[in-house]
Amino acid sequence: MNITNQQPKDFIKSMQIIHIALMASVVLFGLYVVYNAKDVLYFSTEGDKMFLYLAILISFSGNLASKFLYKKMIKQIPDKADLNEKVVKFSSAHIFRLAMLEFPAFMCVFFAMQTNNSFYFILVGILVFMMIAIYPTKSKFENDVPLTSKEKSFLEKL
Repeated sequence: MNITNQQPKDFIKSMQIIHIALMASVVLFGLYVVYNAKDVLYFSTEGDKMFLYLAILISFSGNLASKFLYKKMIKQIPDKADLNEKVVKFSSAHIFRLAMLEFPAFMCVFFAMQTNNSFYFILVGILVFMMIAIYPTKSKFENDVPLTSKEKSFLEKL
């Protein structure tokens, strides 16, 4: 990703577009499954215990992994790196974080498709809500990435 010709505000906009596209893929797949199985969907926490526990475990693990990996990747950004390098590393960390939430959401939709149990959509909703909560903004970039005062003043002008 060549950022040298881009402004940081363009970087934030492109991150937001990628974020929305990845979230929309989960939501659209879920809607597709609901539409195709609307007559046979049921809600139960009793049957398919293996899938229920596996879905909860995958969702919880994905959430923890997303937070851990994001923090680890952000800590690896050197303070003395230039703004373009910080932007690239932040975008990589954010995409990995989003992927760690997206995978469990897809798995829960897949479990719902296989079992026709709509309970899994509760987990999908929680994971999508988590994805909405980490929506990339300029202020999140400024708060998460170690910036110099010169870089902060440059970002404030945008």
